[in-house]
This record gives sequence, structure tokens and C-alpha cells, in this order.
Amino acid sequence: MSKWKHGAPRVAFISGGGSGLGLRLAHELVQEGVKVAIFDLYVDDAVLADLRKQASNGGWVESYTVDITDPDAIDITMDLAAAEIGAPEFAINCAGILRTAEFTELPYEIFEQTIRVNLIGSRNFAAGALRHMQSGGHLALVASLAGICGSYTHAAYSASKFGVVGLAEVLRTELTPKGIHVSVVCPGEIQTPMLEEERRVGRVVAEVVNEFAGVMPVDKAVAGILAGLRRRQYMITPGFRARLTRALARKTTTLFHRIVDGKVRAGLAAERQLTATE
Repeated sequence: MSKWKHGAPRVAFISGGGSGLGLRLAHELVQEGVKVAIFDLYVDDAVLADLRKQASNGGWVESYTVDITDPDAIDITMDLAAAEIGAPEFAINCAGILRTAEFTELPYEIFEQTIRVNLIGSRNFAAGALRHMQSGGHLALVASLAGICGSYTHAAYSASKFGVVGLAEVLRTELTPKGIHVSVVCPGEIQTPMLEEERRVGRVVAEVVNEFAGVMPVDKAVAGILAGLRRRQYMITPGFRARLTRALARKTTTLFHRIVDGKVRAGLAAERQLTATE
């Protein structure tokens, strides 16, 4: 286990900590003696009890029910958490949703909901945490590789995550002079319940396109993300294939588009073949 560049935080705020990536990060932190505040729409009592059993060296966890899209509720709830367990030295926004469809088939309501949760939610989380974070603190926002390069059926998701990356860029610029570090986490696909649901209801063509960056087991993804967070790295993308995809998308756009277009053609052909055999 790598050490924290500036020492392990004493208090951490995590949104979306009731499941998925946020929950795994909460597990790791409480085992390191960190006091963790989880913010989520719902946290199962059994999950909370298990987190508390994992706590060691003074670590602890409290959960707070709140809607990430409600800015006033976030401010009030984070004020309460800061009063109860302390001001956050580390805060990471993991709350997010994924809804997929071709743009022409994507209802406005779904597009708006995705932007509200993923992008406006990131804004609300950052604003609430920064009310209490002091110099030396560390703010992290979970975006996605989809915030670097678009993918088939991901219009709403990519738009929201591109926005999160842009928000992180500005926050890094503004907060660096104040001594607060900023990270943006841009992983490829991680084997979480959210990905399992996408595979169940999503398009084959999206799976074919996204396979270029690979799918990471959650344990390896969390280990890679934590390693970057401990170093206070700005942009964190675990996994060689995902980092290669990020580099191609940013530095060789024309080549990357050719690769993606080829994947789309292959995916659409696979869908036609499946339809023909049904």
C-alpha cells in the first residue's frame, strides 16, 4: 500500500458511498483509520454495519441521506456532518447515474436527469465540501473515460462527464493558490452493478466500442484510483488500456476516430447478425 503524499486524511466525505466505487473507497478509508461521512439517497443498514466492523485505528463512518441534486440540502447536510465528525480533509464525489440510448431516441427528461445527477451533483458536492475544507485539503470528482472521449449511446453520460472534467479543470486552477488539491478520476469501464445493468439493457455496439479500453475488476480499479489519490495526481485513469485510450483521444484525435468508427461498424454488424438469427 502506497502512503498518502501529505498524510492520510483524518476526515473524508464520500458521495454515493452506499454502493459501487464509493462503497469500496469507504471500506479502504475506514480501515486506514479515517472518519468517513457517506452521502447517498439510501445506505443499507447492513452495509453501514459492515463498514463499522471494518473500521480500525480510530476510523468510523456515519451516513447521511441526501439528494445530490439539491444544493441547499447538500449544504445543510454537509454542515451537519462537519459538526459531527469534523471538516473534510479529503472529499470525493462518486454519485452518478448511467442512462444509454441513441441520441435521437433519448428522451429530454433522461438527458436532463443525467446532467443534474452527474454534473450539477458534482457542482453541489464540491460547493458543499469547500465550505469546510481548509488549505492542505484534497477534492476529487469522479468523471469517466467517457468524459474524455464519446461513445455510442452515451450522449447524456458523456456530456455530463465532459462537464465534470471541465469543472475539475477550473477548480484546480482556482483552488491551487488556496492550497487545496484537485483530482478528477477518469476510469474506463469497471465491473460494478452499474455496468452490469448497462450490459443487460444496453446496445451490443456500445459494448464493442468500449471494449477497446477494457473492463477492470473493481478491486484493481479501486487500487489504481487510490494510488493516484494518495499521490494527489490530477487526472487518474487506472489500467494501461484505459490510459492508452485517453492518450489517443487527446493527442491523436483523427486516428482515434478511425478506430472508433471501425468498432462502430463491427458492433452494428454484430447487432444485425443477432437480429437475423432471432
